[in-house]
Amino acid sequence: MGLLRFLLLLLGFVFLILAQDRNTELMLDDAIGAFLTLALPATLPIYLMVLMFDIIMIIVKLSSLEHAEEKYFFKKVMMFEIGFTVTIMYSWSSYFYSVFI
Repeated sequence: MGLLRFLLLLLGFVFLILAQDRNTELMLDDAIGAFLTLALPATLPIYLMVLMFDIIMIIVKLSSLEHAEEKYFFKKVMMFEIGFTVTIMYSWSSYFYSVFI
């Protein structure tokens, strides 16, 4: 489970680093341009839903834990993931605002 959470956060850093700005135009000339301007924004909502599902799963796990150290660790993980989700949403908000408005 730790490896999957690590890969999930690694993918999140990719979304954070490659966040598009408001003036991004669709480029279909080459594969990299199509990936950055078409595939990356299309997969972001899916990634955010998976990340929020992981937060829900941490809450469920917290309800069954008995040791204080484990509860503290998973609370820290949950707070980090919530902050990470908010940061990604904020970094992409100008792009999606310009697309939908």
